[in-house]
Amino acid sequence: MSQSITAPKLALYHYHACPFCAYTRQALDKLKLNVERRDIQKSAQHRRDLIAGGGSKQVPCLRIEREDGQVKWLYESQDIVSFLVHYSQQTDLIA
Repeated sequence: MSQSITAPKLALYHYHACPFCAYTRQALDKLKLNVERRDIQKSAQHRRDLIAGGGSKQVPCLRIEREDGQVKWLYESQDIVSFLVHYSQQTDLIA
């Protein structure tokens, strides 16, 4: 019996000069994950969305939207990278 994994829709809120953001962007590149990147310094709308949804303008922040519409806001670069590594391993299993 095959196991199916529902892939969430991901978006990384960041800004260019943030070293913790750079760490998460490097992980995305290394893992070859196609995740939308939303720069809060270049887009006031992205900044407003981050504050409204996540409750803080802290970056990096990974917005995880599941197929059922539930949204989780994940802060802390190490937590984000751990999630991305796990996510990439799961997608490798179903690819």
